Amino acid sequence: MIKSEHTIEILLSINKVMELFKNQDYFKHWQKGLISTQNISGVPGEQNSIRKMKIRVAGTAITMKEEITRVDLPHVWEATYRTSGVLNRQSNRFRESETTINNQVIKTTLWDANSTFKFTGMMRLIGKAQPQLFKGQTLQHMEDFKTFAENPTNFIKTNP
Repeated sequence: MIKSEHTIEILLSINKVMELFKNQDYFKHWQKGLISTQNISGVPGEQNSIRKMKIRVAGTAITMKEEITRVDLPHVWEATYRTSGVLNRQSNRFRESETTINNQVIKTTLWDANSTFKFTGMMRLIGKAQPQLFKGQTLQHMEDFKTFAENPTNFIKTNP
């Protein structure tokens, strides 16, 4: 089993962060490797919904199922991800804060993410040999989201 905890600060209010975080059209901009998603059951993005995700990891396409297990936004979002040999429980907490930049106080969002990876079969060996691969995956998604959220016009094409 591998556990990881990460916190990042996003230079946006919690309401703006939630607007971007919940919008599934934006996932491709911050979830590197995402090939496709398909809703299996429930209302997409809501508690108890299940979707199939195809993701490219280390040059290989894998399919996983995401079950959203708790939604209490803007503060809590939890999900379980399953793929062959790996179970990942992901818990995300968001809280509003403030910071001062150039003598100006701005609202920010602190994002705390906790991941627990459990392995079976051959994936136990990979988990033991390369734990940072799994720990780093969560942080990478968080950093990619921060980059996207703070600069969405760099990613989203608008029609004049």
